Amino acid sequence: MIGIVRHFKVNFKTNRKWMTAKQFNDWVDQYDQAEIDSTNHFTNFIEWDVCLTSDLSRATKTSEIIFKGKTVVSNQLREIEIKAVVNSKIKLHINLWMILGRIAWFFSHKSQSETKYQTLQRAKIIIDKIEEDYPNSKVLVVSHGAFMKVLSKELKCRGYIGELKINPKNGELYLFEKRHESKLEEVDAIIKS
Repeated sequence: MIGIVRHFKVNFKTNRKWMTAKQFNDWVDQYDQAEIDSTNHFTNFIEWDVCLTSDLSRATKTSEIIFKGKTVVSNQLREIEIKAVVNSKIKLHINLWMILGRIAWFFSHKSQSETKYQTLQRAKIIIDKIEEDYPNSKVLVVSHGAFMKVLSKELKCRGYIGELKINPKNGELYLFEKRHESKLEEVDAIIKS
C-alpha cells in the first residue's frame, strides 16, 4: 500500500498579485523557503513501515509531524519547478504566471528547468524504489501537488488502484493499492458466472 500526502499548507502570502517575471521567480523562491502551518489536521489510522519525503523543507517538516519512524529524504519527490515563461517587465497576475508555467512544462518549453519526460522519469524512479526496496510494505510518501498528479498517473499505469483529487488538499492522505492478478481473476470469474 502506498499513501501519498501533500505537504501541509505553507505560511506565505503576498499582497502583490501583479508581478513582473523577476518578481514571480523571486516569489517562487520565497515560497520554497517558507514555513508550514503545523496546526494542519492530519487523520491517519494506518501504521506505516517507512516514509519517503521530498527534500524541500515544507515536505520534510510535514513528514516529521505526521510520521515517527524511518524517513527517506529524496530530491526525486520535489515539486515540479516553475519559472516565468518569458523575461518580461510587464506585470501579469500571479495565477496567469502559474498557468503559463505549467503549460510551458507540459510542452517541455525551454523556460522550465525540467521537461514533462524528466518529471515522469522521476516518478518512475520513486515507484521502482518503493517496489524494490519496500515490497509488501505500507509506504507513506510526502510530496507536492503537481508532482503527485504525475506520480498517481504512473501508479495507475502500473496497476495500482486509487484516486487523487484534481487539486490535492494539503495534509490529506490518498491511498493506492496494487491490483493483484489472482484477485482480478477471481473478480472476472464472478462476473462471468
